[in-house]
Amino acid sequence: MTTQLTRLLEPSDHAQAWSALREALARLERASAAGGANGAGLARWIGVFSRSRDRVSIQRLSRPLIVLILDGTKRIFLDGPDGNARLVAREGQILLVPQGIPLELVNEPDPERGVYRAFTVELLSEVDARLQRRYPTLCVQRGLGGFEADRPHLLRSALPSIQAMIHLVSTLLLPGAHALLLEHRLEDLVLTLLLQHREQLEEGRAAASTLALDPTLAVRTLVRRDPARPWAAQDVARALGVSNATLRRRLGAKGVSFRALLWKERLELAKTLLRSGRHGVLEVATACGYDSASRFAEQFRRSEGVSPSEYRAQHRAGANDCWSEPPEPPPAPGDGRAPPPSRPRRAMTPATRSW
Repeated sequence: MTTQLTRLLEPSDHAQAWSALREALARLERASAAGGANGAGLARWIGVFSRSRDRVSIQRLSRPLIVLILDGTKRIFLDGPDGNARLVAREGQILLVPQGIPLELVNEPDPERGVYRAFTVELLSEVDARLQRRYPTLCVQRGLGGFEADRPHLLRSALPSIQAMIHLVSTLLLPGAHALLLEHRLEDLVLTLLLQHREQLEEGRAAASTLALDPTLAVRTLVRRDPARPWAAQDVARALGVSNATLRRRLGAKGVSFRALLWKERLELAKTLLRSGRHGVLEVATACGYDSASRFAEQFRRSEGVSPSEYRAQHRAGANDCWSEPPEPPPAPGDGRAPPPSRPRRAMTPATRSW
């Protein structure tokens, strides 16, 4: 099951890159089991596999981590100024976890495959120092190449980061690969993730600039970019640079609530995915930020009057009605056959009218 939104609506090159990365990681696991491909000098990699739900408390990470979720879900609970804040990483997403912060992890197997799998890269401090020297304008503060060091960071699946990961894994698989080449691949991965992080921050600032003009658009823009994230009002307020109370007051002035906007944006995505007919209800529910398909189905039915499965079936039938069989050719002159009886015309459906 592919749960990440950017792969549900992805172009083929993204899908091919993700498939190539999974294949490369499988080869790396086999090579490691045979006694090779164990690290890159400035880092070491760890494969995590579990068939059960695991909960782990960590007082302090000794080194920063890059974690790619391959199957299942990782939940991170943080002790911070906002209380027990939660971060959820799903298949295809990347977590960057700075060293020195306390956190609690829950790894949950994929409900269909029954496994949790992740590829983790543990970085040494030299990586940050090298990036500071080479890219001082990007790495304006210390800690994991310029990432803020007080909290983990969740990055969406993006083609450049997948390709950088492929380059690193492919180089690890090369017999006798030079240490300098491995270090270059590692720095390339961290730099790619840093640039993506900066891009996501800019997206948040762009949304913040629209807040005064149209607070509903600002909220929907943020949610649309990552609908699977377990958004809370305080998360959106922080991203927009205002207090929770200010955000609620501005939305209230427009006659809407944060919860209603969140559902409206997720509903539009769900309807788009269901109309395509290519995704199951659980897959769509996960892409829209729901851990439970039944809870998603209940809210969908309350809003649309039908279940997600019924909605998908209706639109699949409507798409089929768009096609009609070509008429049979009339008999050739003198062949003695009577012309075929005319077929009744099909009633035009809403899907047909849209064409």
